[in-house]
Amino acid sequence: MKEVRIGLLGAGVVGTSLLQLLDKNREKIQRHYGINLQLTTIATRSPGKLQGKTNVPVTDNVLSVTNRSDIDMIVELIGGTDTAYQAVRSALEHGKTVITANKALLSEKGRELYPIAAKTGAELGYEAAVAGSIPIIRTLRDGLSSCEFEVICGILNGTTNFILTKMEQEAWDYVTALKKAQELGFAEADPTFDVEGIDAGHKISLLASLAFREYVSFASLSVKGISDLQSLDIQSALSLGYRIKLLGISKRSSAGVLTKVHPTLVPLDHPLANVMNESNAVFYKTKEADSGMITGKGAGGMPTASAVLSDIIYYASRLGSKDIAKENNLFPEAKAFPEPDNMVRYYLRFSTVDKPGVLAEISQVLGRHNISIASVQQKESTSEPVSVIVVTHSATEGEFQKSLQEIDTMSNIIKQKTVAIRLLENL
Repeated sequence: MKEVRIGLLGAGVVGTSLLQLLDKNREKIQRHYGINLQLTTIATRSPGKLQGKTNVPVTDNVLSVTNRSDIDMIVELIGGTDTAYQAVRSALEHGKTVITANKALLSEKGRELYPIAAKTGAELGYEAAVAGSIPIIRTLRDGLSSCEFEVICGILNGTTNFILTKMEQEAWDYVTALKKAQELGFAEADPTFDVEGIDAGHKISLLASLAFREYVSFASLSVKGISDLQSLDIQSALSLGYRIKLLGISKRSSAGVLTKVHPTLVPLDHPLANVMNESNAVFYKTKEADSGMITGKGAGGMPTASAVLSDIIYYASRLGSKDIAKENNLFPEAKAFPEPDNMVRYYLRFSTVDKPGVLAEISQVLGRHNISIASVQQKESTSEPVSVIVVTHSATEGEFQKSLQEIDTMSNIIKQKTVAIRLLENL
């Protein structure tokens, strides 16, 4: 029976859920995998919260755990990029396997940590860092390792997906839906990382790097969240045959890799359109296996802890083995596809005065930038501004941005900044 001694850093929602799973599954893991997982120490900012809940020694000195000779594996569930970075770096420098659920750490600091792991022979597992219980990291590393990826994208943040679901199904405005998400524990008191797309950006940068075997930095991403969305746009999209989702999208072509996070009109017959509430989904398209999607719980203590435990078991089985190839996280930097050249379609909602000739003036500007209109929708209104909704044919991102800048300066007809949401195409 192989014994693996574990130091746990962090005892929040995911950490305490992991403690429950370890207790519940210890004998099964021994029986099925021949591994005896021994939790040696827990480091947490608030040791008092664990009083009477565990017999494992508890400390508030996180960095004192990472260099101990009686610990084989560090499980980092602190979060953030400060203390967590110091702890993970120290553990890797001491040759210890590290398991983490910290997408921000790896997305922003991975390029500093991966070479240390390679030098010391340590391994770094992060299945729980992306999409909770969905086994997407292992799928990319192993199950689809023979495939050449063209696209990887997904609903990668449960908070925003819950908010968008409630805005549609309950006809709530954004503020009301966010408040409910906070009440249920899906959103933090400060929801910025979730609602502004930062969390999804961290995740898609990790997925894109693994899928394409090229490093896609978080800093290179274009990121837009959902805080400006209105119920009117949610309902208008539905009437046009689309559902709005916050997607992380990464596409590769001969010209480079383009990676973005933004609200997207997804056709109702696309599988991503039917992923609701706090669930996550990852959709991919490869040359060899065509397209597929994996979906599941993307947030919450138990779903995330289950992914952490899966990593613990997997990497514990590899500890001490001399004849296995170490996993590669060091990829060459991806060539960035120039976003202005990207072909896109848009949903545009113009807030205008109510007088003849408005649509003609808007159409002239779009036409000068080689943008043609696919459909127009205008609902009768007794007050201004009037909403004029246009769905376009494909044109370059650069031309769209130039046209919108010009239109939004036409104060004689335009009363509010134009709402512009991209459509999901060719997936």
